[in-house]
Amino acid sequence: MHKKNDSRVFVFGAGVSKAVAGAPVMKELFLKMKESYEHEKKLPDPLVKDSRISQFKSIDRFINKLEEKPRKPFSESKGDEDIRIKANTGIRENIEWLITLIDINTDYAPMFEFEKPGVDVSPYPVMPLEGISTKEMDHVRGCLMTYLYLCLCNLEDRNGILEKFSKELKPNDHLLTFNYDVLIENSLLEQDKWSPIGGYVGLNQFRSVYKDIDKFFSESSSCKILKLHGSINWVKEGPRKIDANNRPVITLHKWDSSSFFPKYEKILGEEPEGNPLTWILPSYFKIFSKNSFLFGIWREAQRILAQARRLVVLGYSFPEQDSQSQLLLASLPDDCSILIVNPEGDAIKKRMNNILRSPDISVQKVGFETWVQQGYPGLE
Repeated sequence: MHKKNDSRVFVFGAGVSKAVAGAPVMKELFLKMKESYEHEKKLPDPLVKDSRISQFKSIDRFINKLEEKPRKPFSESKGDEDIRIKANTGIRENIEWLITLIDINTDYAPMFEFEKPGVDVSPYPVMPLEGISTKEMDHVRGCLMTYLYLCLCNLEDRNGILEKFSKELKPNDHLLTFNYDVLIENSLLEQDKWSPIGGYVGLNQFRSVYKDIDKFFSESSSCKILKLHGSINWVKEGPRKIDANNRPVITLHKWDSSSFFPKYEKILGEEPEGNPLTWILPSYFKIFSKNSFLFGIWREAQRILAQARRLVVLGYSFPEQDSQSQLLLASLPDDCSILIVNPEGDAIKKRMNNILRSPDISVQKVGFETWVQQGYPGLE
């Protein structure tokens, strides 16, 4: 039997980052990637520019391949001419599905085996995708990771909404987030409630270039953050090539050498960053073996939820297709009270009622920004 604590647990989803910084939610992600692509085309460094252009084109070309065969029935022949009926497949509005497809068919799909001696060919999965190899899918996954980073690396709390909310947080509150960005970290850092040293649950090592990190940051971090999908500032220490044996570390610098934490921009200076990212990409099929340290973070999240008195869900919907997030809900004690802050709160409440036995669930059918401006109605 779990011992009940007196703390509140806050769960943050993409709706919070959208409200305070204009970050894309999943259905908007491809359009945001396209905007980033248009920006990257104007970069002065030709090597970086050409690489980013190529990466976006790889993503777009891959989606076109996926769409080509399913679209064929939706065409009409007039004489010798095929007229294609316009039909949106919805792939670009569901990048999470796209990444799930790649994950399943690169790591766990049956592959063709070629018995002819001397044949050297990239493995092809046994699936109805003509001419797509695992090598191509791995490449596209890397391109998607790059563009997800570009969409999220420069977000700012534009109207101070998150900073205002952070003032309401208490030292024994637990913060669980599915977001990759560092908006929460920066809002807490401004109030000396959080520090990169000791502020992340499950990761406390820094890149080796930060030898005197303790001189810059306080070691006290009253608020702890659990980042269930990883963080935009978590990388693999070591060479650019991804190696499962390379340890995960915290970086304080972006790819453009500026700092993730503006409060310490002058102290930290510029430092080039080129290490591989260590995330779980948004996928319904989460492969922890590639970043096994994240499994420990999820286990700690389960432990915290099992002891929760109050759960506050901000901008996250616990989608049915994400079974891992549903399992987190199953950790809650029967008498935990729940507050949902979301314009679609009624639908989320219905989903949660299907999982929990005797839930006490209340709903604020407003966005995060409005909720904060109204004075946090429903928050105890």
